[in-house]
Amino acid sequence: MLLNGIGVIFLASFLFGAMAVSVRIASRDMPAMQIAFVRFVGSLLVLLAFNSRAALRPRPGNFKRLLQRGLLGAGAIVLYYLAIQDAGAGLATLLQCTYPIPASIFAALLMDERLSGRSVAAVGLNLAGVLIVLGPGARLSPAATLGALSALGASVLAGGAVATARHLRASENASLITIYFMAVGAAVTAPASFFGMPHLSTTLVGALAAVVLTSAGGQWLLHHGLGFTSATQGSLACATSVVSAAVLEALLLGEHLNQHTLLGACLMVVAVGLAARSQPEERSQNSGVRRDSVPPSPEC
Repeated sequence: MLLNGIGVIFLASFLFGAMAVSVRIASRDMPAMQIAFVRFVGSLLVLLAFNSRAALRPRPGNFKRLLQRGLLGAGAIVLYYLAIQDAGAGLATLLQCTYPIPASIFAALLMDERLSGRSVAAVGLNLAGVLIVLGPGARLSPAATLGALSALGASVLAGGAVATARHLRASENASLITIYFMAVGAAVTAPASFFGMPHLSTTLVGALAAVVLTSAGGQWLLHHGLGFTSATQGSLACATSVVSAAVLEALLLGEHLNQHTLLGACLMVVAVGLAARSQPEERSQNSGVRRDSVPPSPEC
């Protein structure tokens, strides 16, 4: 369970961190909304190529919840990409990664997912880590401030999306949830394509390709992992993408990796370890997952 749950989501978090840096590079030449549109359409095509038509048929009663997950996720992605464009990958990912807090609240209120003492402590450590990485007395430009607010809005929507996806994994497989998410996102961001695409340089094409591939892989892995862990545990593990985003931004873009980031990252890792020791209360939820919900390999 640990390998399929927390372990798989750790891998997803690395891919999401790489995606954030790729978005930062692409945003130099393309607006955030258009990057989001390319991300959704490209990821949808990749996922459809690896799945049969049977993956498009949800169980009765799940269609509205799939739309809800798609709308929440699409809104979160658009706000997150806008935040990366204005505030940079590190700060945007940092603030967006507070979503374990709304995810745990939504899961407790809407899904009766009881919060254990360890889970509450893990959420607290996660928040403390985020605050340490941000650092005291941070002086943000007007653009960075707007980006920070967008990231916080993305955090709330992402928390709702993760809680909804966790509920869906009791009856649907990861491929179906991910395909519907990408389809809804493509529809929501489609108007951005009407304003004309920028010149496609080699750098932009490479960055967009990285966005598509890391997005498709990371999203599938996240949905797969949520079938074996709680919404709180899953979101805490995925929130460590702030670490990979900061490290990759430092290595590829020359951004400085300071002590606040390292200390905050350590706290977030400890938070995940603490949450992993707190097992979900209702194992029976996993028994409702289709047999085909665990494919033989994590390929998208």
